[in-house]
Amino acid sequence: MFDGYCRQIMQPKRVMYNKSDLECGYPRQDFQLEGLQCSVYKCNKYTQSCILYLHGYNGSRLEGVQYAPYVCKVDFDFCSFDFQAAGQSEGEFVTFGLKEEENVALVMKYLKEKYFHIILWGRSMGASTALMYAQKNRNIKCLVLDSPFLVLEDVVLNLIKLKLHTPEIINKGLYELIRRCIVKLFQFQINKVQLPLNLNITCPMLLLASKQDNLIPQYHFDTIFKGYLGNKKIIALQSNHNEQRSTEIIKTIIAFTQSMTPQSRFSPTKYPERLLGDLDEQKYIATGIKIKQKIMRNQSISTHNKNSAKIQKDKALMQLSNLK
Repeated sequence: MFDGYCRQIMQPKRVMYNKSDLECGYPRQDFQLEGLQCSVYKCNKYTQSCILYLHGYNGSRLEGVQYAPYVCKVDFDFCSFDFQAAGQSEGEFVTFGLKEEENVALVMKYLKEKYFHIILWGRSMGASTALMYAQKNRNIKCLVLDSPFLVLEDVVLNLIKLKLHTPEIINKGLYELIRRCIVKLFQFQINKVQLPLNLNITCPMLLLASKQDNLIPQYHFDTIFKGYLGNKKIIALQSNHNEQRSTEIIKTIIAFTQSMTPQSRFSPTKYPERLLGDLDEQKYIATGIKIKQKIMRNQSISTHNKNSAKIQKDKALMQLSNLK
């Protein structure tokens, strides 16, 4: 029975979905990298920037579909993938960021051949994984971290507390039993999953944190924010750990990435190696027109003047100025 509980921790139930569930109204290219199932949503053929979304524990790339239209609308491409042992990717068990960091490195290598600017946006385990990757790599334009944890031990202790409502001294004893059981079953040390107090990361960072988070203690967010070396901003959420993010919060995240990333497009003749050459041009154009007609049906078409890009950027900067 105890072994079964440990297996549930290390092998959470996979999210089941069909490829049609990944549609969002923009052209999508699915691809595979060493057993990882990935998708990229294209806003146009020549954008320089891409947001790579990292899902949380017990999640999948389906988690990012709700964000893709917001991202593509402002001239970013959007990429998401299933971590190992999640969704439709291969893998036997999760490692809460240790091996997932290697998954990110693999996808980043693929994306760096196609984009100049890449933003990492992670949630929960995905946010902690983004920090682990950024500790060792300097090829990220900026980070968006939604509810990252600092030490996995605290998260497991909180899970025990939520499930059993037992005193702290009993919880610590149960944690030690779980740790030993996981070592026996998976040869994996959960106590090794922790981030340093001082994060050697210099790219800009936006942190989303909530005092109402029942899974991750507040000091995790405070410590991450204090120990972060680069420019940083924080959004104080008023929600629980797994609650859906509001449209307002999503737009604030997009505004942050816009303000940090140049949006001038490059010439396809000057940088041919940056194109997604595996997308057939005529098929891409036809698909784009078809999708655009579907989206714009029953909607009024407004004419944008030449200053629309500047106005959009100014709005983004105004939103960021209100962050506390």
